[in-house]
Amino acid sequence: MLSYGWVARLFIIIALLGGLKFISLFVNWINKVFGANDAAEAIATMGLFAKDLALGSYEMLFSSGSKYIMLILLEVVVFHFARRTLEILTGNEAKAGWKDFVDAQIRMIKVAFRCWVLEMIVLTILSVVFGIFSILDFIEPVLALAVQSYFLGFAVVDNYNEQFGLSIKESVAYAWQYLGVVMALGLFFYIMLLIPFIGTVAGPCIAAVAVCIIMYKLSDLHTMKDKPAVDLEEIV
Repeated sequence: MLSYGWVARLFIIIALLGGLKFISLFVNWINKVFGANDAAEAIATMGLFAKDLALGSYEMLFSSGSKYIMLILLEVVVFHFARRTLEILTGNEAKAGWKDFVDAQIRMIKVAFRCWVLEMIVLTILSVVFGIFSILDFIEPVLALAVQSYFLGFAVVDNYNEQFGLSIKESVAYAWQYLGVVMALGLFFYIMLLIPFIGTVAGPCIAAVAVCIIMYKLSDLHTMKDKPAVDLEEIV
């Protein structure tokens, strides 16, 4: 049986990343305290520290690449939840070895990097377009959220597609047929990330279970054997 002790190490890494951010903010606060002119000003810096901590955590999580870094760090957990959910749905036990988890981790790195780059490109284009047509700039936040929801959603849905042997290219084409599911899962994941600590860890796990249940009911991947699940030539 595969040991998941090393999964705990990944959570330690996540904690260390957050800890480094906290230390930098704390050191900055200490410098302000010692630079204060009186006790009242020193006490006031405590409020500024709390504000900086909240803003720093938010910016770290929602900066362009941080969402995908979190997905990469939690991939082994997401992959496990996806496989376990499929075992329950199909009634078939799927044995996972070390190589399966390594392959899944490598694939998530590729998918996350692809999504991050494309998301940045699309958001940059939107920024330029709405910079020119500023009269319509009220639409930009909505479209930006839709773009982020799509790419986040695809990163999760790809975990399901991966279980049935689809390549990343095939997964993109197949997921496009279920755009509504991809967008909804991405939006859910995005909202979960707004919940400090718990949402960051629970979001990917819940999304992994949800995508398996939904796609199992809507798609036909689990019924496919030798027949390709998607004809790339017809779609592309």
